[in-house]
Amino acid sequence: MLRGGMRPGVAGTDQRKSPILRRGTPEGHVLITFESVTKRYPGGTVAVDSLDLEVPGGQTMVLVGPSGCGKTTTLRMINRLIEPTSGRILLDGQDIMQSNPSTLRRGIGYVIQQAGLFPHRTIEDNIGTVPLLNGWGRGKARARARELMTLVGLEEDLARRYPYQLSGGQQQRVGVARALAADPPVLLMDEPFSAVDPIVRATLQDELLRLQAELHKTVVLVTHDVEEAIKVGDQVAIFRPGGKIAQLDTPERLLAAPADGYVENFLGFDRGIRRLSFLAASGLSLDDQAVVGEDTSASMAADTARRAGDEYVLVTGPGQQPRGWATASDLETMPSGARTGQAPLEPYGHTFDVRTDSLRAALDATVLSPTGRAVGVDDGGQVVGVTSYERLRAAIHAAEQAVPVPGTPGGAPAGPGDGQVRDPAPEAAAES
Repeated sequence: MLRGGMRPGVAGTDQRKSPILRRGTPEGHVLITFESVTKRYPGGTVAVDSLDLEVPGGQTMVLVGPSGCGKTTTLRMINRLIEPTSGRILLDGQDIMQSNPSTLRRGIGYVIQQAGLFPHRTIEDNIGTVPLLNGWGRGKARARARELMTLVGLEEDLARRYPYQLSGGQQQRVGVARALAADPPVLLMDEPFSAVDPIVRATLQDELLRLQAELHKTVVLVTHDVEEAIKVGDQVAIFRPGGKIAQLDTPERLLAAPADGYVENFLGFDRGIRRLSFLAASGLSLDDQAVVGEDTSASMAADTARRAGDEYVLVTGPGQQPRGWATASDLETMPSGARTGQAPLEPYGHTFDVRTDSLRAALDATVLSPTGRAVGVDDGGQVVGVTSYERLRAAIHAAEQAVPVPGTPGGAPAGPGDGQVRDPAPEAAAES
């Protein structure tokens, strides 16, 4: 479950920002339930095998895994595009098999690859498709479409254009707007960002996080991309071939405690670095002793560096904004009366926000800094202090001690949602 508030030392799922600041998603009751659901095709191929899964209301559940693992089949059984062979799927406590399929689908938003827009309809009429099917007048449906265009970041003057006149990213935003048009409680997203380039994909992922923080929909999203799953998911279900869940957990705990070798290999070798995205830079102890203003005398700045046991001082300009690094040796050779701002300065690289950024952002800034030190700033860009590899190491260690993981002393017991291995033996690949 998503945390109700930020723990000290815990931050975001992308490289920089806190998930609480980005999402604000409240913990809800279980809205979608799979009870021993199996999908078996003629010929005996099992796409999904005895699946038990609960999707909390108001959160994003990401289904991720290799091709043929059953994740797309699982998603499409929710709106009955694919019928289960056995078991039950409950939507807000009601068995979906008792609902008319068309009525069920009109109450569930659906976003697919490449948007799936009607080429002969304008953008506003594409968005208004479901409201029109539900009996809305055309004027009301178009007004709703323009409202949603603003919500998903589309200019109003695109309303009368056709899909071919939009970029791939714009078309995908239209697809999201169309899925939201009737204000459904559930939004199904089948690899919605896979057909766009990486820059557009990252932007659309950020837009989804922004929308979810505002709308609190129950989202089930399918992807092949584990980075996308970690970034946008409140919970992530990793499927293994054969339609079984290998691990269901929060992104943070997936990275901290993979259930087995299959999950560990699927997550990738750099999961330790990615886990730093969940540790807040606010847990860093920053040094401000070697921070001097540009009007400080060069000799005094050199003394400051020596007293701090450092070769560098960070020079700040007006408003405590960072200017660059000066070395003690350069400062000592400057003429009497010279100011620190007149010294040759090394670039400071990029900064990190001590309130909202993660330790991953702080580490990145440290690695890219020519001095091996990174500058922490506040919301206004004013210098708060400086970090180093040693301070980062101490902050990571402290955060690890504060956040026990399942299966370790002080951690939660293993169980559904806590990294439980649902099926220890990999299965043969099935259709997704």
